[in-house]
Amino acid sequence: MRVTLARHRRDLRLRYRLSGEATRAADLALVTGVGAFFAFVANPLAGALSDRTTSRLGMRRPWLLWGGVLGSVGIAVIAFAPSIAVVVVGWALAQAAFNGTQAALQALLPDQVDEAQRARVSGWLGIAQNVAPLVGIALAFALTSAGAASTWMFLLPTVIGLAGVLWLTATLRDRVLDRSTVGPFRLGAFLRGFWISPRRHPDFAWAFTGRFLLLFGFASYNAFQVYYLLERFGFDTATALSWQLRLMVVQALLLFVAAAAGGAASDRTGRRKVFVVVSTVLAAAGLVVFAVAQAPELLYVGAALFGLGLGAYFAVDLALVTDVLPNRDTEAAKNMGVFNIANALPQSIAPAVAPVFLGIGAGAADNYAALFVAGAVIVALGALSTMFIRGAR
Repeated sequence: MRVTLARHRRDLRLRYRLSGEATRAADLALVTGVGAFFAFVANPLAGALSDRTTSRLGMRRPWLLWGGVLGSVGIAVIAFAPSIAVVVVGWALAQAAFNGTQAALQALLPDQVDEAQRARVSGWLGIAQNVAPLVGIALAFALTSAGAASTWMFLLPTVIGLAGVLWLTATLRDRVLDRSTVGPFRLGAFLRGFWISPRRHPDFAWAFTGRFLLLFGFASYNAFQVYYLLERFGFDTATALSWQLRLMVVQALLLFVAAAAGGAASDRTGRRKVFVVVSTVLAAAGLVVFAVAQAPELLYVGAALFGLGLGAYFAVDLALVTDVLPNRDTEAAKNMGVFNIANALPQSIAPAVAPVFLGIGAGAADNYAALFVAGAVIVALGALSTMFIRGAR
């Protein structure tokens, strides 16, 4: 599923060729904006409904199955869309459905995984999330080189993602919720359940804040990486994209190593917070390297530090939040969905806030040093927030 979503976020650029030259940017913003809204709403909503599901298939399997199927239908709609309006409908359906699937997937961590193994599993989930874009890029390159029609860039990753979801649905030994344990549905109480009080659950609030701040710093770099390469080093577009791919490979390799090793070490020692703090410091250091680099070769150092930091962070962060999750036995999917807002929100806010830093003392060129240093400070604040968590070591 990660390959599917990662690839299609890039393939949308092919679809907005359907519109005129003057409206392409606006059309792409419309498509991604509507999709982001549906993703934002669907994840906690599907999670809450999953927590109340009493199907004989279990609590999570119906959401895995139908989310995968309907999301695939949405991608197929995009692949054959005759207009930008149809693309909007297809992407909204895909984001809503796949985020429903993601809500069920995230709930499997507290549902199925013992505390002694959560960091290992969290690490592999982080690897899947961050390596998938590379797999998607390689797949698209292979299809393009083979002269395949652009529709296959949508359909083939979708088939791969759906096959994975169907395999998991078929093999998962899911929890079956007894109907007698589920109270009557009351809309007011249902909606109020999405508010998790920081006063009553401070550990969850601090974990949410730490994830939000780290991904805010990450988004401040990721959203402007190509423009940074173009302006700082004077690359042409092809060279900038080539460097972007190289840095992604370095980052992914180090992320893989750090996530696997960090997850195992965290489970072995039973400690979470120290790994989160060290990982965020490494990620902040990577951003500082990007801020000061005057030679492109130094970017490899920044990418390596950033990859190590993200890998170690993703290895333990989901395990940490699972340890402090409110009402873990009855509201796991809903509360993990609320936590997922800390993933989605920074990707929307950071690009909007970035011009404030880019404009600091800027002349002809944007001030990327100020943006990345600000990102490093924000990431460091994420590490600080983790220290206030009391319910985990």
